Amino acid sequence: MTREPDEQVKVFSIGSVVGGRTPSNRAWSDEIAQLTREAVAARAGVQAPLNLNVVFHVAGNLLQPDFEGVRTGTFRKAERLLMVQVALAETAPPKPRAELLTLLAHAVTEAEAWSNRRRVAFDREPFVRILGTLTGG
Repeated sequence: MTREPDEQVKVFSIGSVVGGRTPSNRAWSDEIAQLTREAVAARAGVQAPLNLNVVFHVAGNLLQPDFEGVRTGTFRKAERLLMVQVALAETAPPKPRAELLTLLAHAVTEAEAWSNRRRVAFDREPFVRILGTLTGG
């Protein structure tokens, strides 16, 4: 992916990889899309020493995540951007938003642990503030 010179990396972003759309994973996709839109508004004006991109891997009829739980992915030093990946089962729970918010908090914790191991500057507060906005707190 090529980034335009004037396009700034966002402090917090949410994405997804869906392994095939099914009736049982639709609730995941719908709620991830909603949280993605809300995160755009919640991150306005927020900055942090480490930018975070959380990517949900939704199991489907074509592909399944090859990992479980939450893990760190790639780090782009020039953009100070860390990807954290989260594996989701194909079948969404009755209230997927609550589960996704919990997993986003786990992703922040994983990013903090990664930054401590790698000695990369990290400030938890901006992410707590953004997640607080997403939870309505």
